[in-house]
Amino acid sequence: EKKEVVISVPGEIWALNPSTGKLNWFAETSMTGNVTPSVIVDGETIYSFGGYRSNGSVSINAGGDDDVSQSRKNWTSRSSSYVATPLLHEDRLYWIDDHGLAMCINAKNGEEIYRSRVPGLSGRPVYASPVLIGGKIYVVTRIAGTIVYLPGDKFEPLITNRIAGDETDFNASPAISNSRIYLRSNKSLYCIGE
Repeated sequence: EKKEVVISVPGEIWALNPSTGKLNWFAETSMTGNVTPSVIVDGETIYSFGGYRSNGSVSINAGGDDDVSQSRKNWTSRSSSYVATPLLHEDRLYWIDDHGLAMCINAKNGEEIYRSRVPGLSGRPVYASPVLIGGKIYVVTRIAGTIVYLPGDKFEPLITNRIAGDETDFNASPAISNSRIYLRSNKSLYCIGE
């Protein structure tokens, strides 16, 4: 079984041999500038999001040699996330971008399922990546609390939870362990559970 380290950099995705660090293959992308989101891997399928000025997303199949830009690419899309790594769930990718838009695209073809303005968000409202807990998507916003919504064909927030008394930014993605959620603000670390 061949193992590879896959990273996304401005303009390309690279697959490296973890033993030698040598390049196995690469694929050109339209994403320039900052490529902040982590690469998402689902079996042999790789998804990458990001870019600044020229942003977008791409899906490619792992493997090959040298330049696989055309031969292994599944799709490209203008839909993108600048900071947060989208959540892959049941062949869909979900996220709230740094402009306050809730996004969902089809992971098989890159087609947009919805793009919806999230009420009450302004500025650069979300840096944290979404997580799936108990069938619900949780997105920690920087100053407006944690938005909880269901996966599906449209964005319908169920509730927004805020931590009273902490007006600092929440930039970090939540961590989940032993039925507890850990949230970090610029002021404190919070552990929430039953």
